[in-house]
Amino acid sequence: MALDIPGLSGSSSTSGTTGASAVTGTNQMGQEEFLEMLLAEINNQDPLNPQSSSEFVGQLAQITSVENLNSLNSQITGLVSSLQYSQAMQATDLVGKTVTVPMNIMELENTGTMSGEVQVPVNADRLQVFVQDANGQVVSSMDLGPQYSGTVPFTTDDLAKGIYSISAVATYGVDNETVPVALSTKVDSVVIPGGGKEIELNLAGIGAMPVSQVSRIGQ
Repeated sequence: MALDIPGLSGSSSTSGTTGASAVTGTNQMGQEEFLEMLLAEINNQDPLNPQSSSEFVGQLAQITSVENLNSLNSQITGLVSSLQYSQAMQATDLVGKTVTVPMNIMELENTGTMSGEVQVPVNADRLQVFVQDANGQVVSSMDLGPQYSGTVPFTTDDLAKGIYSISAVATYGVDNETVPVALSTKVDSVVIPGGGKEIELNLAGIGAMPVSQVSRIGQ
């Protein structure tokens, strides 16, 4: 025999309602009211056709699961809020510092250099870095010679105000391969969008980048 909750059906009937109905009623009424209805059902059940103890245990397990799930959801929501607040506070500490991000284009507002690093996947016979202006013309290049696998830093010569792109080519025997470049720049400000979205950094000469893209933090 399944539980029929008086007040929901309008009578204290012993006809079957499903466990799903009981759980739905539980969501609407709450745990204490559900237990009161369950006790009334026990008192009013047909003595010739009593509900088995296993059915009662199953219904109690359902309400416990619902209550535990609601509690867990509340705890997770609170944890996420605390984590986002902590991340926001940490991100604000980055303002004014130099960070390195996977980007190969930057705008110089004044004459100056560009710094960054190249990721060399395996030992290279030769590593070259090229600087191109907004027209695609190579305006500067660096030959960094043989390099072991890993991160190789670089700094360009002085460049005039403008937009530049950096590319790097590693030579392996007779083969040339373009390898990843990351640029270093200052953090101007922090954007905290809310709604669970990722915090962004406004980077000088680059623009907005997710904080998760930062690979290195300097002074």
